Amino acid sequence: MNILFIFILALLILPLLILAIRKMDDLFLLLISLVFLISWVADELLLVPHFFTWSIEFVIAILFINYLLPKIVFLKKVEITPIGKYALILLLYTIFGSFIYLINFSDFLLGFRAFFRYLFLFFIFVNSDFSKHAYKKFFKCWLFFMSIQPFIAFYQYFVEKKLGDPVFGTLNSTGLVAVLLIIFIICLIDLINRNKIPNYILYIFIFLSMTIIPIFGEAKAFFYFLPIILFIRYFDQIIKGQQLLNISKFLIVFASIIFLFQTFFGVQLFSISGMNINDFRFSQGVMSVLQNESQQTLAISLSERFLSLVALYDFLNQSFLNVLFGEGLGSNIFVYESRTNFLIETNQDYLKKFALSSFITNIGLVGFILFCFMLFKISLYAYQSSFLVEDLTLKSIYKTIPAFSVLFILSLFYTDPFEDVISFSYWFFVMSLMYSSKDKTITLDN
Repeated sequence: MNILFIFILALLILPLLILAIRKMDDLFLLLISLVFLISWVADELLLVPHFFTWSIEFVIAILFINYLLPKIVFLKKVEITPIGKYALILLLYTIFGSFIYLINFSDFLLGFRAFFRYLFLFFIFVNSDFSKHAYKKFFKCWLFFMSIQPFIAFYQYFVEKKLGDPVFGTLNSTGLVAVLLIIFIICLIDLINRNKIPNYILYIFIFLSMTIIPIFGEAKAFFYFLPIILFIRYFDQIIKGQQLLNISKFLIVFASIIFLFQTFFGVQLFSISGMNINDFRFSQGVMSVLQNESQQTLAISLSERFLSLVALYDFLNQSFLNVLFGEGLGSNIFVYESRTNFLIETNQDYLKKFALSSFITNIGLVGFILFCFMLFKISLYAYQSSFLVEDLTLKSIYKTIPAFSVLFILSLFYTDPFEDVISFSYWFFVMSLMYSSKDKTITLDN
């Protein structure tokens, strides 16, 4: 019934959308807006029903019909770029796994939507006619939506009196926004001394991004991931001894912010003394660990993720097919409807809720290795491209992609990077590589 209603609604909205959007550039800007806002508007503000979140797929479908479908129908050359072949291998592998398990087509589509819809958007984008100028316009739009997150979170904390998980800007999860803020901070750092935005404004936004949501949203992983990702991003400069003064300034500011966080919540971020994994239990909330009150939230977070790995280990030991293909793409999807009154009580619940275990359950350990290999090839290509491109914006994005790839893998242990905002943002950065894909001096076969 819902599918029929969505279809009828799409037929009514489509003519209005065509009249309102005169260029495909506007449609992609609409897509970015939906990625950052629609879940917040539907699930947090409750201004529209949840099924409006399917508007993202609706826009992707229009882009597909406009750019990729004609090439397929008329047997024209479909561009995949040098990194696209690794993505195709991964997709074919997951399709084969689902075929072995005879996964229902509707379940397969849900699995594809959950994990690979923005990979599909990548193929649409590289077959589009979006110019480099248009991409820069899209990137500015992405920066804008990231820049408003601390201000919305400020309102959520100081006006709405929220604390902890509800302080998330428009992204409906402190985990998601914490991961993306790290990439946003890198983008702001790269803009310093570029004479496009005054440095003092950039410093203000960097400070707000490092404090408002990470502290009041209690995003503990932000403080673990930020130094790691910054080290990866600026590894070459650190090794050469460049920017030592700026690095020293950052360390002082970072240490101060950690002190503020630990003072505010009474949590020692880098102390796990007194935690015993024998106390971790397969259950929900405070019952998942026995721990003193001051370290309880940290202990609960660590215990649940540790137990998800234990559940995953048990799952992989059940059958060699589980190692190869999991249970098939679409077999174990944590859909929106199932989140109401959801409790973690069994091994299966841990497999379903946490991103790493859910992903491997759907595509297998071998499929996960193929996924990591694809991200490695993307990072390698981006790193090579950064030395050949002269455009400073693209050069900055290319140098950020390897760090983003590592952050994507790390965040599997913390949040769900396949959610709209992170998955879209990662593949949006990767889309920029289409502008270097015609350079014959870059190869991934070495």
